[in-house]
Amino acid sequence: MADPLRQPPRPRGSHGPAHADEDRGFGGALAALLVETRSVMPAAGATGLPLMLVVAAMCFLAGLALGAALSVGDKAGEWTSDISGSLTVELRPSKEMEPEEQIDAVMAVLAETPGILSATPLRREDTAALLEPWLGQGAVTDDLPLPRLVDIRIDRETPPDMSALAIDIAAAAPGASLDTHRQWRSELMSAARSAEWLAYGVLAVVAGTTIAIVVFATRAGLSANREVVEVLHLIGARDSFIAAEVQRHFLHLGFRGGLIGTALAALTFLALGLAGGGGDMFLIAASGLAAENYPFLLAIPFAAALVTVATARLTVFNTLERML
Repeated sequence: MADPLRQPPRPRGSHGPAHADEDRGFGGALAALLVETRSVMPAAGATGLPLMLVVAAMCFLAGLALGAALSVGDKAGEWTSDISGSLTVELRPSKEMEPEEQIDAVMAVLAETPGILSATPLRREDTAALLEPWLGQGAVTDDLPLPRLVDIRIDRETPPDMSALAIDIAAAAPGASLDTHRQWRSELMSAARSAEWLAYGVLAVVAGTTIAIVVFATRAGLSANREVVEVLHLIGARDSFIAAEVQRHFLHLGFRGGLIGTALAALTFLALGLAGGGGDMFLIAASGLAAENYPFLLAIPFAAALVTVATARLTVFNTLERML
C-alpha cells in the first residue's frame, strides 16, 4: 500500500519550489502574495474574509492618516515659504503726517533698502477685504478707521536687515511699524507639527488595533481547528511547521487587505482633488494628495502583511504551548 504522506517523484527537468520562486521573479512573487495556495487555516470564519475586510478598513484609515500627515507638511512648508518672503508695514493714523505722506515716506525708505524686491501700498478696499473673514461680511463700514498697509516682497537669498529697517521706517513715518510675520510663522509651524503628530498617533492606534485583532483571530482559528493541529502533531509536524502555515495564510490576508484599504484611501484623495477646487481643509489641501506623495501609500500593504505575519507567528507559538 502506498504511503499517503510520500511525495510523488518529480519529472526530470522540473524545478523545486526554491528554483520556481527564483524563476518567477518579482512579478511572480507579488502575484503569489495575492493568491493563497494552501494553509491549515480555513478560508472562512474568523480568519477569512471578515478579517481581511477588517484589515482593509484599518489600512484605509492608515492611508488617510499618512496622507494627511504628508499634506500637512507640504502645506505648512508652502505657507511658511510664502510668509518668510514677505513683510508688512502698518501705518496707523498720526497727527504729524497725513496717510499719503506716511506712505510716501515709507516707500522712499524701502526704495533705498537693499534686499527689497517690491513694495505695494494696499487700498482701503483691500484692507477691508482682509478683515471681513474676522469681522464678518459688511462689518467694515466707511467710518471705521483702518490702518494703511504696505505689502513688501524681499529677496530670501539676501534679505534686508530687519532691525535697521524697522528703525528707519519708524523714524521716517510716525505711526508706522514693521511686521516680520515671525509670530505667525512660529504659530503656523507649531500647529503643523501638532497636526502631523496627531496623524502619526492615529497610525500608531491603527497598528495597535490591527495587532490585537490578528491575535484574537489567530487564537480563534487555532481553537476552531484544534483537531487539525493535534493530527498534525501526531504525524510529526512541529510547531514551526504549523506557525509557517498560519503565517502564510496571514501573509496573503494582510497583503490583500492592505491593497484594498490603500486603494480606497488613494481614491478618496483623488476624489478630494476632483471636488476640492483648490481650497483648504484644516491644513489639508482640498486639491488632494500631491502626486509625489502617492508612492508612500504603497508601503501600507507591505507593512500590513509584515504586521499580520509577525503577530500571527508569535501568537501561534504562544497558543500552541497552552493547547498541547
